[in-house]
Amino acid sequence: MSLKKVNSYTLILLIFSSCTNLQNKDISNLDAKEREALAKHYNESSNYFLQPSELYRQYKDSALLVEPNNVDYRQRLSYSYKKVGEHIKAMKVLNKAVEIDTANGKVDVLEYRAWTLLYYYRDYDGVVRDVDLIKKITGNVYNTCWGEPCDFQKGQALYKLGKFDDAIKTFNLVNIEEDKLGFNINDNYMIFFYIGRCYFKMKKYNKAIEYFKKSIASVDKFPEAYYQLGLVYKSLGDKKKAIENFKLAEQYIDYKMNEPYVERFDEVFLYMIKKELKNTNNL
Repeated sequence: MSLKKVNSYTLILLIFSSCTNLQNKDISNLDAKEREALAKHYNESSNYFLQPSELYRQYKDSALLVEPNNVDYRQRLSYSYKKVGEHIKAMKVLNKAVEIDTANGKVDVLEYRAWTLLYYYRDYDGVVRDVDLIKKITGNVYNTCWGEPCDFQKGQALYKLGKFDDAIKTFNLVNIEEDKLGFNINDNYMIFFYIGRCYFKMKKYNKAIEYFKKSIASVDKFPEAYYQLGLVYKSLGDKKKAIENFKLAEQYIDYKMNEPYVERFDEVFLYMIKKELKNTNNL
């Protein structure tokens, strides 16, 4: 065994020992600065290990034994449990972080929970609850959740719950507030796309066409929008336009939504387009 490997192995043993022996240490006499320093030590030691590993979680647990109200440590610990599929533990840890954060009038962890409930756990009622709570705590109409407008996430949750009128109102609220902030709302192609989806579900086909076209005006290689337009025209009995849009969806199929964790709810796949082309041609 090389010296480098021996040193690495020794380092891991020393770090592991410092973590597992915390329960034997008397930390009751430590002042606030000493607690902060010790918790920081355990937190930083966790970074020697992969986030999904048991050792990573042990160090985060040790940091929380010292500083139980540190919401950042709790939130990062929840990531680890989520990545290994221990979702009940992940949410228990995350919910405690939210409880601590909101008690202090903060919404950072709550904003993350809204995002993860939507895209990861599909808890749509939970998303609506969290976004409404964020508004109540901040006193702001417009908030961002993990890089997106919170009401955009709420609108998607309402869409999935079949509350289409409420979803449309929520999506429009994002556009109204972003217009006030000086954003070019014509770039909000995903909002237009989901408004179009709502109108399609409500069988208001002309409104659906209007909003899908708005979405395409912003992103002209948007396969999901072309696919949905094809479905609208098929519902209207316009075979020619339906096929035209299905073929455009097929042509641009490689231009995906580029979600880093999960695709949106209405991602289209090539087999779906081919199936619709076949069925429409046979009409």
